[in-house]
Amino acid sequence: MADKLYRVLNSTSLGYQLYSFEDNQISLHTNRKKITYRGEKIVIGDIVALDDQGVIDKIMPRENYLQRPRLSNCDVAFVLVSCKEPDFSSYLLDKFLSFLHFYNIPAGILLTKADLLKKREMNALQKRMDYYRKLSYPVYFLNAHDEEKFDFPLLRENIKGKSIAFVGQTGVGKSSLINLICPDFRRKVDALYVSSGRGRHTTKEIVLLPFEDGFIFDTPGFSELELRDVKTLDFANCFPGYDKYLNCCFFKDCCHLPSSKGCAVSQAVKEDELSLDSYENYLKIMEEVKVNDQWKKKL
Repeated sequence: MADKLYRVLNSTSLGYQLYSFEDNQISLHTNRKKITYRGEKIVIGDIVALDDQGVIDKIMPRENYLQRPRLSNCDVAFVLVSCKEPDFSSYLLDKFLSFLHFYNIPAGILLTKADLLKKREMNALQKRMDYYRKLSYPVYFLNAHDEEKFDFPLLRENIKGKSIAFVGQTGVGKSSLINLICPDFRRKVDALYVSSGRGRHTTKEIVLLPFEDGFIFDTPGFSELELRDVKTLDFANCFPGYDKYLNCCFFKDCCHLPSSKGCAVSQAVKEDELSLDSYENYLKIMEEVKVNDQWKKKL
């Protein structure tokens, strides 16, 4: 007989809040000591099974796993970048997309505060987004305070039945967007924590909430994103659009630098197949990744 499966919604001092796929009920359970999956302990989003005493004793294989924030089994992680206040940053966008690609998390792009753009600015940013659409990233323009304007109706329809996470820097409108998607979202989060005897939820923690046959991860915002676990060759392949050129360069360990001999990526930039703006972001981030590699060698 197949195991009855549960989804881990949050972690409390008393155990884990689990969602039953069989009856859609939420209950509290503890776990066996040292239970891990590939060396990692239980994280929010895991699918688990219980033993006869109602104790978690198995973590099912994960579709994917994100190190920061720590979550698993995410269908799509949307990168939130503001159009204005602060101004749009392709550097931050490319860095977040590379981060998600490294962890094998499918990504999408949400541009918040679109209502602050003038027509000329909107046209320019739409043109810039055409490049990411060409790379197969879904793109949505939003006003996180209006559910009828821009691409919000399409976004809300497309996330139904999926496990969705919203990631981005603090202050880009993540909380406003989540509350627009589900107006009673905050009430549900608070109720989940009160029922566990834990107290009120804070943005430093992760909570997974059932939503219209799917789930939404409530995650903390980033003050700074560092690609600590990414090596230089990993980054050369996980940067948006660059995996297409894997094994196309003259050298197998090509880092796609301007001085690299026979580099297919730099040639594609010259031929306008790849964005020059993004390539400049790539070179800047690559310098940061190199520094991380140097620290790792010292440890």
